Amino acid sequence: MSSTDIPESPSPQQQQQPEQQSATTPTSSKITLLLKPVGDVPQLKTQKFAAEGSRNVQWVISFLQKALKLDPSESIYIFVSQSFAPSPDHTLSNLHQCFSASPTSNLVLHYAKTCAWG
Repeated sequence: MSSTDIPESPSPQQQQQPEQQSATTPTSSKITLLLKPVGDVPQLKTQKFAAEGSRNVQWVISFLQKALKLDPSESIYIFVSQSFAPSPDHTLSNLHQCFSASPTSNLVLHYAKTCAWG
């Protein structure tokens, strides 16, 4: 195999394709959250919510604490894929991109008062 048989690096047009795809789905676009309770935490009347993709997990935690009327001393934990708790600074768009089945599907987040997974 000669050095000419080695594939060349992607052309500038090929390198721009992922950037163009991400430009069509900016972090400020709305994504649909599906919030599911785990354990003894109360269930929300509405489980589906639209949120800005630029919001972070801390925003979801604050939202749940207000919606569930929890005391400030009570903690709420968020879980993705029923396995791990994302960092409070993770953006919802990043989680949606990594853990949703498709770009049009919901981002499913489980919430609990105790550390259920991870």
